[in-house]
Amino acid sequence: MNIAYANEVHSLENPFGFGSLDSLLIELVNVLLIIAVPIVVFFIILAGFKYITAQGNPEKVKEAAQMLIYAIIGGVVILGSSAISVIIRNLVNAF
Repeated sequence: MNIAYANEVHSLENPFGFGSLDSLLIELVNVLLIIAVPIVVFFIILAGFKYITAQGNPEKVKEAAQMLIYAIIGGVVILGSSAISVIIRNLVNAF
């Protein structure tokens, strides 16, 4: 956008490089996936390690199973956010 003021022309540039709201949403989801997927994998591995080291102790086995369930739910939510962003982008582009 150019602004003329007292025979001077100034230009305002977009510092973020996003042309639209949907491209910003896509980039945010991509950053979330890059950060969160290794964390989810780490917690799945940690739950497996806790299950192996439980050695039949029912409390520790239950704790490891809950950790695994929470890690899987977190992974599904994170991957679902990518699908939701695609749905929102298609809805916005339809109008």
